[in-house]
Amino acid sequence: VINAYAKSSQKGLASKAGQLLAEMEQRSKKEIHLKPNTVTYNTVINALAKSNEFDGPERAEAILRNMMVRYRSGEVDVKPNAISFNSAIDAWAKSRDKRGPSRA
Repeated sequence: VINAYAKSSQKGLASKAGQLLAEMEQRSKKEIHLKPNTVTYNTVINALAKSNEFDGPERAEAILRNMMVRYRSGEVDVKPNAISFNSAIDAWAKSRDKRGPSRA
């Protein structure tokens, strides 16, 4: 479902992908099969980068930072990779935010 949201150009679906990711994180504490992995996180970061939502870049960066914290704490299945970083950079590069160029 997250991938379908990410591929859609419909306004607001990147936010829904982020909400679903948060729900997966919460529910995976009891239902391990719902635990998001690097691909899941990357899909949401990429969706936010392409969404043109004003706060998309900040949310994409927050997800990347969350991945890094989780990985450093031992969750090897959420290791950020080149796609993670490039998607977060892309979010800032496409941003209408005046901080975009310096954040990218």
